[in-house]
Amino acid sequence: MRGRWLALIAAACAAEPRADFERVDLAPYPNPFGPDQPLWSEQPHRDHPFSLALSTDGAKLYVTLQGVEDEPGREVAIVDTEALGVVGRIGVGSSPTGIELHPGGRFLVVTNRFSNYASVIDTASDAVALDVEAPFYTTELVFSPDGRRAWLTNRWKDSVLRWDLDVGDGFRVTATNYQALPWDGPMGIPVGQNPRDLAISDDGRRLYVAALTGEAVSLIDTASGRETVRYDLASPPADVVVLGDAVFVTNIGRGAGDLPDDGNDGDEDGAPGDGTANVIFQDPQAQITVLDATTLDVRHDYTSDTLCCRDYREVDPDDPERGLRLPAPDTWPPERAAFLPPKETWIVAGALPEQMAVGGDSLWVAYSASNEVQRFAIADDGSLAPGPVLTTGMNPSDLVVSPDGRRVYVAERLGEHVTVIDVESQTTQRVPVGDVVAGEFPATDAELGEAFNFVTGPFTVDGDQACVGCHREGGNLQRHHTMPLQTDRVWGTRMIQAYRGAMDSRPWFLETAMDETNFFPVINEFNRKENFCCELVDPLVWSKYPTAQACVAQPKLDGCNHVLDCESDPPPECAARPYGSPHLTRNAAFLDAALRLFGRETTFGDGIWIEAPDGAREGVPLNFDGITRALGLFLLVRPRLLPNPNVQLATPAAERGRRLYESSATGCAFCHPLPVTTVATAPPFNPFDQEVQFPPVVSPRRNPVTRANADTVTAGFLQSFPTTVQDADGAVRFGAPLLRGIWDRATRFFHDGRAESLREALATPGHAALEAGERGFNETDGVIDTHGGTSQLTPEELADLIAFLESL
Repeated sequence: MRGRWLALIAAACAAEPRADFERVDLAPYPNPFGPDQPLWSEQPHRDHPFSLALSTDGAKLYVTLQGVEDEPGREVAIVDTEALGVVGRIGVGSSPTGIELHPGGRFLVVTNRFSNYASVIDTASDAVALDVEAPFYTTELVFSPDGRRAWLTNRWKDSVLRWDLDVGDGFRVTATNYQALPWDGPMGIPVGQNPRDLAISDDGRRLYVAALTGEAVSLIDTASGRETVRYDLASPPADVVVLGDAVFVTNIGRGAGDLPDDGNDGDEDGAPGDGTANVIFQDPQAQITVLDATTLDVRHDYTSDTLCCRDYREVDPDDPERGLRLPAPDTWPPERAAFLPPKETWIVAGALPEQMAVGGDSLWVAYSASNEVQRFAIADDGSLAPGPVLTTGMNPSDLVVSPDGRRVYVAERLGEHVTVIDVESQTTQRVPVGDVVAGEFPATDAELGEAFNFVTGPFTVDGDQACVGCHREGGNLQRHHTMPLQTDRVWGTRMIQAYRGAMDSRPWFLETAMDETNFFPVINEFNRKENFCCELVDPLVWSKYPTAQACVAQPKLDGCNHVLDCESDPPPECAARPYGSPHLTRNAAFLDAALRLFGRETTFGDGIWIEAPDGAREGVPLNFDGITRALGLFLLVRPRLLPNPNVQLATPAAERGRRLYESSATGCAFCHPLPVTTVATAPPFNPFDQEVQFPPVVSPRRNPVTRANADTVTAGFLQSFPTTVQDADGAVRFGAPLLRGIWDRATRFFHDGRAESLREALATPGHAALEAGERGFNETDGVIDTHGGTSQLTPEELADLIAFLESL
């Protein structure tokens, strides 16, 4: 406790950083997927261009080359914007992420998320002038308009850091709001979890911070250095931009806005009725929210241009009877349509709106999951009017507008290029800046899966969803939601899961049901068979026709010509259905999307293949099954575990916690043995490849009316995942989740996200370690210590155990 207080005191004091310090880079986790694996093939090196900055005159474009978790980049590329070619590279720290030009125009700061320093580039010489000590996972930065301060987000500490600056012929950090190494306590200004993007007002008095995992936007008063407002967006904010008295935030929305239910308090406003049961896979949309710059109240909400009517279950405000319905009040049909936002707000055209840039009276938005950029006109009140949509290369991650407003530069994170948009002619050029020696991305079957993971939009019926919408960098969000195959969709919830360390933590899903060959319920929700007329499953079409089985027995039954030969002779109702068009089957839609996105309809055959009669490998079609297998392969080839900065501290508390973890008294290592921390099917802890599943280790969530177990799943789930174990009382058995990387996971634990901290997950009810307002969930129907033996631990011992878990 004394150390924490000292750290708080140090964090509050302004101190000049050390000029000389030991530069340290975080070591990546080892990759267990090697040549001994049957699906292994050598993967290309990629640079992954990520963030952009322009010189003051616009003559040079600087591009951070971030790399990946276990193969981080260490360079910034320099592009000559007249010649449109790379003219050099600058060596910086590990995994350069953020990049920002100081208002003075000479110095450029690069944040290196896997290094304990930021790199300052002198643009006069295009060389690193100095390194500034900064905590690991310092991510993005923004300068005050007068250039006398810099504000930086830190993912490790969930905080905002400050530099006081003296910049002239040189660049000097005179003071900071964080202490020097070992950085074993809090620091800076606390904000939401995993803050990334930030923006500052023109007068420098207000700072806006977007917390991606924490789904919140913070307003910080820069004079006092205090957070004054935190707006719960209930959606991951991907970027934040301020213009005058309006703040623009890109996100995926709170859900479709359907009728509320009486279930869980998912939005944590203290009252039920927030529509938790409606927050499912198809509800995320492409959204831009406009907030008041002083209060963070919502001024405008703009949503996807395909919000309505592309999916068979959705409603049409002009036809409230349309679509399938869940149980609802008697007045439901006309009122349900009213829950859709006004049509004039349906203007966001792409999938997963990410970074934004302002040029004059225009807002430019990059859609990372559909390879597009859209231009909006900004009115004086912050309202937006939609403009043209332009195509970029693969997975746009950042964009900047040239000083004269005539060009927009877009970084292609997967495409390894920069897309250059000519604003007047609306034409584009692509400039290679990354590594394409092994060929254009995607060049392997694993890269096909990677492309689908990040650029999912073209494969979805609505065109506006993505795997990474909820799994940013393989992680998860601080929210629980309803799963379509849960029995109780009002009171039963599931947490979004992280899929890092996927190779040695199979089978996946909380129910230990999924592996690399079966993502059916997940991908199915993006593009259901019901959306395609010739899949014969849309009840609004096929309820009036004979079944396929009946038509096989009696082909001359009325309508069997449509049933037996739908693709060449579809029923007339198909022409009236706006979804799935022009495809009549889902596989046809997937193959077409693959051809448009990848330029091919089959895998490469290096990881996913069929064996031809002559023994040669042939790629498989990139239909629903082929895309599923490619996605599964992508999850296996790299661990994608973020290097853990807590390992560098090696605190006595963590070592004490390790001894507690391994003791028989707590029993942690029985289900989470080191070093893998799970008893999944992967060796060496499960050499016979037997799935290990447990009855619930905490009390099941129950429907308060019927008292029934709300954690059960439907027969459809059991059919989709036949390895799932459901006990006689309906309780589903769960696996032991991976604990490595838990330091960076969303602070929601257990299958339904009930525990809001590791302390709540570990402590028994009423434990002395619990703080005001916290609950201990280590009990099952009144029996304590069902999730490890912790009731005997002192508060200090429980803190030590948590310190060890955060070092994994």
